[in-house]
Amino acid sequence: MLPTFRTAERSDLQALSAFLIRAYNFEPSDFNFDPKLLEWKYLYPRSDWQFDRSYVLERDGNIVAHAGVCPVTFRLPTGQTVRSLTILDWAAEAKTGLGVVLFRKLMQMAPTSFVIGGAPVTREIVPRIGFRHVGDAPTFAAWLRPLQEFRIRPRSDRSLLRLLHGLTHPVLTRTFHTKFWEFAPVRQFDDSLLPILNRGPRPWTSCQRTVADLNYLLQCPHPKMQGFELRREGTLAGYFIIGNSDWEARVLDIVVDSEVINDWKHACAALTNAALLDPAICRIRILSAMPLLTRALLWNGYWQQYKEPVLLHDPTHAMSSAFPVHFQYFDGDSGY
Repeated sequence: MLPTFRTAERSDLQALSAFLIRAYNFEPSDFNFDPKLLEWKYLYPRSDWQFDRSYVLERDGNIVAHAGVCPVTFRLPTGQTVRSLTILDWAAEAKTGLGVVLFRKLMQMAPTSFVIGGAPVTREIVPRIGFRHVGDAPTFAAWLRPLQEFRIRPRSDRSLLRLLHGLTHPVLTRTFHTKFWEFAPVRQFDDSLLPILNRGPRPWTSCQRTVADLNYLLQCPHPKMQGFELRREGTLAGYFIIGNSDWEARVLDIVVDSEVINDWKHACAALTNAALLDPAICRIRILSAMPLLTRALLWNGYWQQYKEPVLLHDPTHAMSSAFPVHFQYFDGDSGY
């Protein structure tokens, strides 16, 4: 019997969660496929995408493949915008080929699509269906409380190595240098951010944001999200969003309304100081594929934890001169 293609609905969430747990071999208690998180990822409205975002192939009433959509709109240095998407929670019954069928179908929903990292099977398959390697997306981390992390995390053969690295690579708290920069927590973002979000082209490609996008991110049930405004000498100069998950903080998004490296350095110092306010946080990590942000992170004592390949499907070459792109964890699901 041929499988049926359809959108996932709220009544599918429990079955979808069980299917993804089996496909990824996760523990049932793992939050990554919690139905509440799946509901937020795929069923909460998004201002930048008017279509459904979760699709299944079903046979005899059972889910046999799934793929979700994370929409992104690139704003190029020329001012041109390019619609794109990346595929989330991609899984299928083994040796059926249905996953590739579903992946191809969703690729048709936007002119371009991209993959950052992905499971080994994903990295093996996507070059065969037209994706090419266009760069890397490094993740940087900073130690905030390495001894506390050593005490609370389950022991492994890497525990002592992590502790040694943490004690010898302390984060640089730049409080003195940030005296003209302030951060303030917000429950919701408002239209005061519009001049920054709608600013004209920059020297790098950015992933377009709206106020509604940022407030959608703040509704994520896990990790716990907190938004912050950045002010330079009292003037709104950007924002960032941090997700706290047990002992680790993750920066889901950061925008600084500047092309000056010193401003980005001080903004990252403010971000680090904000994370330090939570006594449970032992480490912070952030994705940086943009050189200006990378330099600012290194100045603040961050180190490169790992990097993942960026693969792009771009049949019309709309992104031929677009890289580097200011990707963030919000442009996927690595931060959840």
